[in-house]
Amino acid sequence: MQFVYSSTRELDTRAQERFVLSAELLMENAAMALQQAIYQYPPARVLVVCGSGDNGGDGYALARRLQGSAYEVCCYAHKPPKSALCQVQFDRALRAGVLLLEDIEPCGIVMDCLYGSGFKGELRAADQALIARLNALEGVKIACDVPSGLDSQGRIGTLAFKADKTISMGALKAALFSDMAKDFVGEIVVGDLGVGRGLYEEPSDLLMLEEQDLILPVRSKHHVHKGYFGHVCVGVGVHSGAGLLCALAALRFGAGLVSVLGDLELARLKPLELMYARDVPPQANAFALGMGMGEVLPPYAQAMLEQGACVLDADMFYTPTLKEILEQYHQLVLTPHPKEFVGLLRAVGFEVELPQVLQSRLEYLHAFSQAYPHIVVLLKGANPYIAHHGQIYINPLGAPSLAKAGSGDVLAGMVASLLAQGYSPLDAALNASLAHALIGRAHAHSYALTPLTLMSHLSHIGV
Repeated sequence: MQFVYSSTRELDTRAQERFVLSAELLMENAAMALQQAIYQYPPARVLVVCGSGDNGGDGYALARRLQGSAYEVCCYAHKPPKSALCQVQFDRALRAGVLLLEDIEPCGIVMDCLYGSGFKGELRAADQALIARLNALEGVKIACDVPSGLDSQGRIGTLAFKADKTISMGALKAALFSDMAKDFVGEIVVGDLGVGRGLYEEPSDLLMLEEQDLILPVRSKHHVHKGYFGHVCVGVGVHSGAGLLCALAALRFGAGLVSVLGDLELARLKPLELMYARDVPPQANAFALGMGMGEVLPPYAQAMLEQGACVLDADMFYTPTLKEILEQYHQLVLTPHPKEFVGLLRAVGFEVELPQVLQSRLEYLHAFSQAYPHIVVLLKGANPYIAHHGQIYINPLGAPSLAKAGSGDVLAGMVASLLAQGYSPLDAALNASLAHALIGRAHAHSYALTPLTLMSHLSHIGV
């Protein structure tokens, strides 16, 4: 895991004071980080596009460092220098003989140094026109700190610079992990500002998950039986396909037994490997409820909630008694997508609409987690977020191949399976999300990853 920050201004100030690093020296180190990123590519013509603030200053410092190297460098000043450091670096670049262009030209590498992480509001028409032209250029595209057009909350207005790589200065920034940002940031790399990250960073309530954080179930003992690996019970509603997918995923992901509850017709239609139960099995220790449930809470719901840890999904977020359930039961993992998250927020008193939540997903999730710290929420999206006790874990590994009906039902079953096998609600959500995302990433460009195919790959994660 790596720490993530809503803003790194306090970290910059702390580094300056603690290690006697001037703002100018931090800028030189930022330019060095950009230079190191450039050196990952063969020598080519480099176009550095500079704004008027300190991000532009980083660009001019980079151009000066590249001048006289194997890389042919040129700058385009979209705006004249405005900040003091930008003016200093502009003058130095001129003294070094850096070529200033009157307009952008074809190149092998484009370096975006227009706007930094402090950008707010909307891009002006001239900015939009420039960024559109930059995006249309051939060659590698690198963003300094954040792609221009992305604000500090990870929101994008009309458009943003579409980077192949983003050099996040000093530490990882939350804006880079919004759903909107996913198509613009490319590979995210942290740029060293002159002190190691262990010295620069402080503990944060935001963390980024990595592939190596995945802890899969392990079969280390031999003297075991099916009950040793837990018993999942899934409520199958009026739309039975969703609940059956959830149940099959729970069985596939390691649960020893999986039972389904529903009408008697289900007993005939269910897959052979699943068990049918008329009532909640007394041995069941993990539950999943809500997938295809419909508008009416089934009579067995209370028994499920009282007996063990429970995954709540889909239609559960619109049930009138949801607030009471959240307040009464603590062993819960909620797995909403953004629209269902709006239903959840409204149920507990937030007056919100879907566009607000889509614009500020992280902020609303943090507010909910502070109000209900005992609840684990796995908020699905391009970058799933998992919240517990006000701490939020970001899973950046998701892929568009998972954007298909039934994928979320599989995820709910995976969470329930880990609950049955003894994982805590938080660990079950984290590891199910990682495993789910890694399968999606292995088939990132496929349009054919169905829920059943997704399940078939559960035994091949990381192989």
